[in-house]
Amino acid sequence: MFKVVIADDHYPVLDYLSNIIPWTKLGFELSALCSNGGEAWEACQNQQPDILITDIGMPVMDGLDLIEKARGANPRLKTIILSCHEDFQYAQRAVKLNVNDYILKESLRKEHVVTVLQQLACTLAEEKQAENNRLQLQNVVQQNLSAIHTRFIRKLLEQPIWNEAEWNDEAERMGIHLRDGMPYLPVAVLPERSFELESRFGGAMNMQFVIDNALQELVQYEGVILLVPNERQYFLLFPFPATLKRNLHEDIRAELKRVQQLVHRHLSIGISFYRGDVARDYLQLKKQLQDLMNVKMFRFYAGELVYAELRPLQTTKEDLFLHYAKAFQELKDSMLGGERTLIQSTVKRWGAFIQDRVYPVESVKSWVLKMALELELKYTVMQNFVINFNSELQQQQIASIETLNHLLEWLQTFLQEKATDIQMLRDHTVRREIAEAQRYIQTHIGEKIAMDEMAHRLNLNPSHFSRIFKLETGETFVEFVTRTKMEKAKELLNQSDMTVVEIAEQLGYEHTSYFIKLFRNASGMSPNEYRKSM
Repeated sequence: MFKVVIADDHYPVLDYLSNIIPWTKLGFELSALCSNGGEAWEACQNQQPDILITDIGMPVMDGLDLIEKARGANPRLKTIILSCHEDFQYAQRAVKLNVNDYILKESLRKEHVVTVLQQLACTLAEEKQAENNRLQLQNVVQQNLSAIHTRFIRKLLEQPIWNEAEWNDEAERMGIHLRDGMPYLPVAVLPERSFELESRFGGAMNMQFVIDNALQELVQYEGVILLVPNERQYFLLFPFPATLKRNLHEDIRAELKRVQQLVHRHLSIGISFYRGDVARDYLQLKKQLQDLMNVKMFRFYAGELVYAELRPLQTTKEDLFLHYAKAFQELKDSMLGGERTLIQSTVKRWGAFIQDRVYPVESVKSWVLKMALELELKYTVMQNFVINFNSELQQQQIASIETLNHLLEWLQTFLQEKATDIQMLRDHTVRREIAEAQRYIQTHIGEKIAMDEMAHRLNLNPSHFSRIFKLETGETFVEFVTRTKMEKAKELLNQSDMTVVEIAEQLGYEHTSYFIKLFRNASGMSPNEYRKSM
């Protein structure tokens, strides 16, 4: 529907036009009825009408001034003047303002107004169709240009250049003037969380179209070239002539920070920029672009929404999985404790540990995935209260994550969700006292835990506590403590190099022989036999 605003300081005219004209049937929406020019100007700003019907002589702002201001804001606005005989002195100015029609109030008839509106509706529809056709043609041209640029950049990246002169000719057509001695600073543009963006925009191609258009419209730096090798990566080539008058690095950084903020504010898309070194010929340009294509490691540790200079990272040779058992225990304890601040601080501490040592990206992802799967299986699926566990989905989610910050955010959310699930399970299946006892045992597994001491901690009679524990869990307090400790022993045997003596001590057993006896009763084999079987 087309929007209409009417302005007249005579209420009978407003009432007549609003009620006698079948607006909806004609394809119009009557957006505002205004009694003076000031109200009408505000309505035009807020409603952005397609048609303005206005009197000339009105308080605050007359109709001709209103038309001039409204047309300045929207040149496509159609206007109709409602006039008395004495207003004809304004006719010359109305003609200059390209008013679409001029209706005398003395001869104001429904049929005449309807005819004028129908004519304007046809004009608006034709203009809208013409604009759509223009945009479609523009999109086709843009897509063709983008395809040409994409072929050019892929050819540069993937194929040897046999004929330098021919390549320079093609580069000139792209607007790249290396042959004329113009150096370029290449900058990689990477959208954040592209997996989520693809889902939001309905595919990688649509995401590319949105980001491509945004960059072309928003980057306002003379001579800059946009190249798109694939849906998830973009290159900007900034002319970088030698000069002492300006700090070009700072100019480019400021421009890209501005673009970064605008894209995030208006499109809710995060983008990061990674700049290479200045290239003065096609070989240097090719080398810089190839390096920027392989920015995965640097990006993982650089974070999100950054502007950074690409530099090599030296990864540690240490195996991250040497720290798995300790991290698993701490993260598990934070999850079982259920406190958001404890989960946040534990994840943050291990994130800083990883960031400081720079482990290989795939090693970090595998580490987090193993931890998530083990926690999920141990504390949810085995408890029979999660029905939508999907290990493949978790694997896909982690594989799609591009930065350590995002991965830690994912892990923190995962732990908080599991903590909530476990608390719900406790609340619905066991008494609060029993849930508290189980949580204490799991988070103090290295201590000697006697039933009498636990009963005292919970302000319960030991006999009563023993009875309700067996009733709620199906096993005695001692059986639960022993089973929990033996499960932890299996984890340590499987995930660490600790000796049997060290494991026994860590679990609170003074005599290793007693620990071995309990382990054999629980698993059917000795600790060393169990370790060899893994």
